[in-house]
Amino acid sequence: MAKIGELLIRGGHLTPDGLEEALDWQVLYGGRLGTNLLELKLVEEEQLARALGKQLGAEVAWGELQIDPALVSAVPKHIADRQELVPWKLEKRRLKVLCCEIKVGELDQLSYKVGRTCVPVIAPEFRVFQLLRLHYQATRQMRALDFGVVPEEGRRKKAKAAEKKLESAPELIDENAFNEIYNRIIPAGPGAAAAAPEPGMRATRPSPALASVTPPQPPPEEEELESLPDDAILQELPADAAITEPVQLAAAARESPDASEPPLSAVAWDDVPAPPHAPARDETPLDFKQAIRALEGVSDRDAIAHIVLRASRSKAARALLLQVQGGVALGWDGLGEGTEHARQVAMSLATESAFSLVVKTRSHYMGPLQKTPANIRFLATLGKKVPLSALIFPILHRGRVSHMLYLDNGHKQQAPTDVGEMLILSQRIGQTVEALVERKRKTAHA
Repeated sequence: MAKIGELLIRGGHLTPDGLEEALDWQVLYGGRLGTNLLELKLVEEEQLARALGKQLGAEVAWGELQIDPALVSAVPKHIADRQELVPWKLEKRRLKVLCCEIKVGELDQLSYKVGRTCVPVIAPEFRVFQLLRLHYQATRQMRALDFGVVPEEGRRKKAKAAEKKLESAPELIDENAFNEIYNRIIPAGPGAAAAAPEPGMRATRPSPALASVTPPQPPPEEEELESLPDDAILQELPADAAITEPVQLAAAARESPDASEPPLSAVAWDDVPAPPHAPARDETPLDFKQAIRALEGVSDRDAIAHIVLRASRSKAARALLLQVQGGVALGWDGLGEGTEHARQVAMSLATESAFSLVVKTRSHYMGPLQKTPANIRFLATLGKKVPLSALIFPILHRGRVSHMLYLDNGHKQQAPTDVGEMLILSQRIGQTVEALVERKRKTAHA
């Protein structure tokens, strides 16, 4: 089977240099190659979708796809999440299913369950992930692509003038626009799927004023807040942070289901067990020397993240890694209380915050998090545990901040002050990532 990059090059939609750039980006941020090509604006979505269809011999779809809400309940969450497929629409007594790849066994099982032939329709990865989040509350890594931001800093610079221009004017997204998109990317909870539009109706866009996907909690007792400094974030969320209307994915257009198609019968999935819980991760703290040795033999980006987080736990109670792309900072992975929601963390770097300061100065930050909307949402997503101070380290790739490492010691605690080893470790992380990039380049050219 031809590789997707080769197909795009043959079709005249991609250059070899562009492919190499996207492969580098993939090492940094993960995901399928197509996601990285789209994120860097190296190909158009239609070009990618058609190439995927040619590669897999399947029908394709792209753009802001709308799902017939009557079909969502036909596939339970654990099946859709595990198999990464979304029922799309009924057509000619067949159920069309959006997916990133064709898994024959899973499609056969689904066909048997729903009593219809299930036809795979290939869509770009980020579109399938958006639909899984919206209709099944699945957790997937957010990307700059989800926010419509082109990460110009990831492009290989062709000339010094262009390089200076891009470095001096990184693309940032307005906070209001960021909040609006964020509320569409991360639905408000289990009830979000039920709020999907009726067949034939267009979805509505959420209000830009919505600023958080975390449902408001009862305010804490006053005595719990007395010890917090005035410039630290308080536990309560602002009144305008509550979700007050259904959050739905906007769409340019939607096909109405064929009125002649009989609806699906009720589908029982009781005999299909939910997947077993993932094995518990080793969260044993690593000391500095252990972490340095472990990084020497690392083979992938997720292994790097896990080593870094374990090393961080030897210094702090809570650690979080963030990806920095195109003017947004996105949660990647974490260890410690509240970090199970790490992948729902997202912040625009257009507004003043400790995080934007770290990216701008490429230096670490130690101190309280100011009471800003971005920081309030950040700590709300992490369970409203409010530290008295925090540590944020930049991780550099080719001179720019590609990731950040956040540390704190938990609610009402001061951050660790011994930063020497963590500064060295953050530098070593960048070196390890660069080694992975070089290794992937060699493999691609082999």
